[in-house]
Amino acid sequence: MITLVGGTFNCIHIGHKRLLRTAISFKDDLIIGLTSDDYTRKNKSYKIPYEKRKMELERFISKYTERFIIRPIDSPYGSTLEVNEPARIVVSPETYLNALKINERRAELGLMPINIVRVPFVLAEDLFPVSSTRILNNEITKTGKRKKTIKISISTGNDVKERALKVFLSNHMKNFRVTRNSDYKLEAEQPFGSDTERFAVKRALSGLKDNDYSVGVESGLYYNKINDRYYDVHFCAVIDRYGRITTGYSRGFEIPYKIVDYIKSGVSSPYEKYTGIENIGKKNGIIGEITFNKIRRFDLIYDSIEMAFAPRINPSIYI
Repeated sequence: MITLVGGTFNCIHIGHKRLLRTAISFKDDLIIGLTSDDYTRKNKSYKIPYEKRKMELERFISKYTERFIIRPIDSPYGSTLEVNEPARIVVSPETYLNALKINERRAELGLMPINIVRVPFVLAEDLFPVSSTRILNNEITKTGKRKKTIKISISTGNDVKERALKVFLSNHMKNFRVTRNSDYKLEAEQPFGSDTERFAVKRALSGLKDNDYSVGVESGLYYNKINDRYYDVHFCAVIDRYGRITTGYSRGFEIPYKIVDYIKSGVSSPYEKYTGIENIGKKNGIIGEITFNKIRRFDLIYDSIEMAFAPRINPSIYI
């Protein structure tokens, strides 16, 4: 069996190294398709000469094996349609769909399918995939460390929300800065049902601007027909500079019916009226009163933020 792998390899970074080491680990004869100068001239922003890229590839791969050949390729198919013996192709999530197209074309030609091995993304410090383009743009290092500060906005006037976001981010990033956005308007103080998601997304969209990420967190009331009660749930929306939105929910808890009555009657500051605690939403919240502060509003906000970022921690599994 032979193993195939391909790419442009403008600069060998940690993502490339994982891809290549995976290919090498099968201990087969290895064929590496390297995009030609003509191909990169037409399809790539950075046009590093073929021979220079080939030399860097040879330097890295020869540390692990001598059983490899580097061939120039001028199309996404490369030499994959010429392989008649059993083979596997090692790809990233980014090129996985192209591997499927290769097998479709091989089937049309009466060739056996190539076994596809998908290697997960390697993420930079900012939770975006490491790429040669980002390295050459001087945004990250070859190991994925962010050179420029990660800019994150949260649309809120609540210190608890900002603090929960900073605590979460500190577990995943180092070089980041959180700023508040106040340039948003919501139609109601207390959303019900799907308005909760809509308000959170509206917050996030309003704060994106030139930031890497923008976050919106909203708490809303959801009706449960089973017991005729309302539940408080926090919802977080995260939008990034590429336009991708991920969302998450917190744990939910039952709201005392008297508070719901206050809200529906239009009573100002219903949670404060019920508990007698000024600015309770900016402290431990009604959940703090219910649980004697064993659970705080901070915890529920953190829940929603963590769940909204969860798909970004291992994005390969969602492709």
